[in-house]
Amino acid sequence: MKSTRQFLFRSLLAAALMSAFGAHAGDSAPPAPQAQLIGRFADGVSAGTAEIVAFHAASRSAFITVDRRNQPSSFQRVSLRGLSSSALANPVQASNLTSGAITSVASHVNGNGFSAGGVQSLDIAGDLLAIAVQASPKTDPGLVAFYRLDAQGNASFLKKVNVGSLPDGLKFSPDGSQLVVANEGELSATFATDGIDPVGSISIIPVKQGMPADQAVTLDFSDFNAGAKRSIELPAAVRIGRIGASVAQDLEPEYVSISADSSRAYVTLQENNAVAVVNLRQPHIERLLPMGVKDHGLARNALAASDQVEPPFQLKSYNQLFGLYMPDGIATFRVNGSEYFITANEGDDRDDFQKPGETARVRSLALDAAAFPDAAALQANHELGRLNVFNTMGRNSQGQYEKLHTLGGRSFSIHNARTGAQVYESGSELESLAYSKLDASLLGHAQVKGRLDNKGPEPESVVVGQVGSRLYAFVGLERASAIAIYDVSKPTAPRFVQWLQNSTDLTHGDLSPEGLAFVPAAHSPTGNALLLAGYEVSGSLAVYEIR
Repeated sequence: MKSTRQFLFRSLLAAALMSAFGAHAGDSAPPAPQAQLIGRFADGVSAGTAEIVAFHAASRSAFITVDRRNQPSSFQRVSLRGLSSSALANPVQASNLTSGAITSVASHVNGNGFSAGGVQSLDIAGDLLAIAVQASPKTDPGLVAFYRLDAQGNASFLKKVNVGSLPDGLKFSPDGSQLVVANEGELSATFATDGIDPVGSISIIPVKQGMPADQAVTLDFSDFNAGAKRSIELPAAVRIGRIGASVAQDLEPEYVSISADSSRAYVTLQENNAVAVVNLRQPHIERLLPMGVKDHGLARNALAASDQVEPPFQLKSYNQLFGLYMPDGIATFRVNGSEYFITANEGDDRDDFQKPGETARVRSLALDAAAFPDAAALQANHELGRLNVFNTMGRNSQGQYEKLHTLGGRSFSIHNARTGAQVYESGSELESLAYSKLDASLLGHAQVKGRLDNKGPEPESVVVGQVGSRLYAFVGLERASAIAIYDVSKPTAPRFVQWLQNSTDLTHGDLSPEGLAFVPAAHSPTGNALLLAGYEVSGSLAVYEIR
């Protein structure tokens, strides 16, 4: 390595805070609104509740997924009626929201050869509730269960519509005329022995006058397979990770967002480091957008890569180290007539299913001496030795690594939706903020340090909403158990606004945000905008008022 530039945590934190509170001196933006926790639901069961959340305006209710051992494939209503704007006095332990009965989706959809394997996601348009249900086994085609909601939030089963394998995310178009479903088509849990790898796909279900069609239009990626009619359109930078897999098998749709005019869907292909653009007016996959790589040799992209360094959380930059963005959550928004999408760059691998795995610790790799002249020092555990990287990328003809590629960007990024060009990337700010907000006593906590050699704070989800005249992005950080709020009214220069974290010890309170939903002021029971957050580890639902 020609040089390894170290930036201690405090110096980078100072830069982050300067960016947050004073870097845009010429920006005449009004004072940013502040969010406070006013509602919380926790049933004491923890994991398996409230992973994904959606809001029903007519009944002023939140709907959350429920999928735990004794109550699989279900959902639950949580009433927000009567919610006041008062901050919770005991936010870590409070539970001031009333829940309704848990509804079993499995009881409505099982039969005729289908067995529900779990509820993956849900969304609401008007009074229509859609639930993504994976099959058991998950490699079989899944389905979407539809329910009609009344003014009290009671749900009546309407129908089920078959989709692709492992429907993982779904979204109604803004005009309510279509539901788009991302069918991940994930490897079998026993892939090493059975070799089952279904194709990933995207299903589109038309909705007319509030009634979904009986059949979905399902698009897969077989036209991009080697030798197929669109194979030449597959960008080289789209990652095809599994040796022996077809393109259609390897591409795994994850999360959906839809343009303001309901004409296009943007679907993350997380494991492939790409986004698929889908035409909804004449259903077809328009193109695949590679997300590129993040250069961790740049000072602004420094990262904390070791869990065995003292003092903890030293942010450093390393030449020839790159991060694949590998976005999970995605949201679209429009500014001055231009469409943008924002992604939460979590990163992921298939090591749980694919043996041998596709990642390795840097210390176990043979590094090219020209690219990494200080390889021995670099591969120490207190440097990059324990960092996980992809073992099939960056090798030369001798099998030595000239570049290293790690999982995720530990960031969020904003792209021009028309061109796919990245117009902003948050660098190391999220990671810097995440560690700065922790109590000093937690800096050595195994749950905190143990993620440094993986994906850092793990940006998982993102939503965008308007408060007053400004647009705000809410970025959920799974491992940091926090939500970062940014003003994205100027997409090329977002401004950090606030850090939301309802846990003092990473054991109690709200842990690991997974699903976020924004409620505009016009639909809110308090008259002010709300952010609903579902936490997968604590199984809790949090309601923040933004004013």
